[in-house]
Amino acid sequence: MPVPGAPEVRQARVLARDRAYASLKSAILDGTIRPGERLDDAELQAWLGMSRTPIRQALHALTVEGFVEIAAQSYTRVVEPRAEDAVLHLQTIGVFVLGVLDLTLDSLTDADREALVADVDRLIVALEAADLEASIAGSQRYYGRLMALCPNRVLLRLSERTLAARAFYVGVAYRALGIDWPEAAQSYANLRSALAAADRHGVDAAEREIFRIDALRITGAERPTEKGDA
Repeated sequence: MPVPGAPEVRQARVLARDRAYASLKSAILDGTIRPGERLDDAELQAWLGMSRTPIRQALHALTVEGFVEIAAQSYTRVVEPRAEDAVLHLQTIGVFVLGVLDLTLDSLTDADREALVADVDRLIVALEAADLEASIAGSQRYYGRLMALCPNRVLLRLSERTLAARAFYVGVAYRALGIDWPEAAQSYANLRSALAAADRHGVDAAEREIFRIDALRITGAERPTEKGDA
């Protein structure tokens, strides 16, 4: 009979395509690779130190998520978000956030709520200082915590695949358009007060204001046609 020894520690094997995907996505999100920048196969192979196949697989995944666009026989490049679409992408994020809140608010512990309020407090400080990078980081911290508290894992997986690109689009657009800092700070102050008071309706109203859910209604004339841009 074999004598049991120490359990073997197995290292999860990370595929080359997954390493390429993680490196490329990180470089896009932190601005190392800029919006609109072309992605050359040879340059990527030299940078990542791997063959063309896993890199193309990674680029395909990033195309599906909305970070990269490919025109056959022409170019592969990072998507360059249109500033005029910023509100549309912001609203898309907001719809997910409102769904997460609906499923999460009633199950928050006092400690959860206090942590979220503290995150919003730090975000308000950044907004009042008109610090864009700190505001983006603060927003990611708050909404990341909120997502982690959501009990619906299916919604979370869908959000992970969808929201990163939308947030990227919004960040690029607002760097170009600018932000009404006092208005943003006030919106999050309203959210902070509602969260602290466990006011579900107040939280919903504040998030709707933050994500401009009711600010834009697409009319039939404004909807993209089959030949227009989506």
